[in-house]
Amino acid sequence: MQNNAALDPENRALYAEILRAPAGYDLDAALATTYTLDFETALVVPATLAFHAAENRQETLDTPLALLEGLERLSSRIAIFCEAGRIKSVPKGANRLTALLEDTVTEVTAPRDGAFHPKLWFLRFVPIGGHGRPRLRLALLSRNLTTDASWDLTLSLDGVATANARDQNAPLVELVSALPGMASGRPAPAHVASMVASLAKDLARAEWDYPRHVNKISFAVNGLSDRVWRPQVGRTLGIISPFVTDGALSALSRGVDPANACLLGRAEEMALLSPETLARFGKRLVLDEMAETEDGEESDEPLRGPVPTRGLHAKAFITERYKSTEITMGSGNATTPALISGNNVEVFATLTGYTDHLRTMEDQLSPERLGRFLREFVPFEPVNTAKEDAAEARLEKLRRDLAGSGPILRCEEDDEGRILLHLSAQTEIIIPDGIGLRIWPVVVGIEHGIGLTALDAREHLLGRLPLRDVTRWIGVRLVDELTGLEQYFTLGSDLVDLPDARTAEILRALIENQDAFLRYIRLLLGDVSEAAKALFAAGKGGTLSGVFGTGRDAPILEDMVRALTGDGRQLRDIERLVTRLSDPQTGRSEIIPNEFLHLWETFRAVMPKDQRND
Repeated sequence: MQNNAALDPENRALYAEILRAPAGYDLDAALATTYTLDFETALVVPATLAFHAAENRQETLDTPLALLEGLERLSSRIAIFCEAGRIKSVPKGANRLTALLEDTVTEVTAPRDGAFHPKLWFLRFVPIGGHGRPRLRLALLSRNLTTDASWDLTLSLDGVATANARDQNAPLVELVSALPGMASGRPAPAHVASMVASLAKDLARAEWDYPRHVNKISFAVNGLSDRVWRPQVGRTLGIISPFVTDGALSALSRGVDPANACLLGRAEEMALLSPETLARFGKRLVLDEMAETEDGEESDEPLRGPVPTRGLHAKAFITERYKSTEITMGSGNATTPALISGNNVEVFATLTGYTDHLRTMEDQLSPERLGRFLREFVPFEPVNTAKEDAAEARLEKLRRDLAGSGPILRCEEDDEGRILLHLSAQTEIIIPDGIGLRIWPVVVGIEHGIGLTALDAREHLLGRLPLRDVTRWIGVRLVDELTGLEQYFTLGSDLVDLPDARTAEILRALIENQDAFLRYIRLLLGDVSEAAKALFAAGKGGTLSGVFGTGRDAPILEDMVRALTGDGRQLRDIERLVTRLSDPQTGRSEIIPNEFLHLWETFRAVMPKDQRND
């Protein structure tokens, strides 16, 4: 909250900042919740946590070894929960590294038949060397874990776990503790459930460092029970919400003089409101000359200037009560499911401080701050989209049905070593007339998909793939034949009878020769920041040879001796890699030089037994 301007779009927090460990600390565990998710962002997160040398997201995506090592190091310490059926589809084929996200991402459904809509990160960092208390970080966001470039709000709090539980954190603890139980279809892996329980204990005892001028922070969660929270009424009201409904706005503004009420939303949403609802707000504003996107819609454009160029995604409620200003931010829109019926799972944080310090609603929306990006809303007659809305409703219902059907992918190896994927479902789904369904293995793309009229216990041959391209993710396309409206998304399945060698096959596809193997070994052994810089330089068309060497001339022995005197993590990483890349019968591999294998056996002989994969 720089310069007392909590809602200034120039005060943006990037994921890299939220995920960066404090000096002297390593990430121990991270939990994220999101409504929508895209695989590319999910792949970048572990690399961002492992390496902080990347200048941008695309740079990381263009560096496969950085993605691989980030996943290898940290994917087991990250748990992501998202709405079932809301993982974005990759019609042209996904990165095969998405296979390594199978235990990281858990799809969930809201317990009250609404949307699972919270957006938060909770991270625990432990001191390097093991001395001292862990540090905690909580981030509440208004955007999803996607490439959405809309204007959003983020509250990031650092703290520590104290000796006693704090009532302030109880709503967050309830949400985090409930996550594994919301799993749709495939249960959350055991290690994820254990990690979530551990994080919930620390979250209960968290003491937060407050932002400047904030005297109190309270949290609220909707969608887990019949209790429904909404912002308290004050003498003024400011609402910032991409999506709005008449019922929610009427309830929130009850008792507030329209002269003291302001609504900032999206023009196409505000055009749907009744004149009576609009009359409750003396100021009605929209972002100036910005293309507005759907909730979580992906943007391929880079950010330019101090604010995003893709519209409004921030949610906030501002009110003044007595001598205080209260600013509520979080995931919930000013809609009936979020704040009236409470069917959506939403999370909120309310920051309270003296109005003299946090300023008034008018101040926050003044031309010197957010107001310079705003203009008055001019009512207009909305386009009649009844036919498209009806089609979207049909597709949405089928999407939810498919997400809850419990898809199963059974693997069967054929005589040539390829994997036959047999698709079935635990719950029968009949595709309604007038809707087309196509499903495909997500790594190979939609061209390799099949059309279905029903999904049930009967098995359908979905594909015949090399083992390295097998994942539990399936792409889905729904088409409303009347209107031509399409929906693309990805579903997770329960992948059964998967051969043990799948991860090794993925590694072989990326580490394809002896030079690449030695470079990767140097990555495991080298200084993380220097290794990252070299990797990203290579991703831009440079070379790794300056840092890693070009092959057998690399001074690996010296680095391995140094690693032997450390905590053992680097040698455990090498042990893991050699085991995966070696033939289990002969212990050899075409991509591991024989000289290195002889050297490695010498090191294994002196490694502590608890560091070996015996």
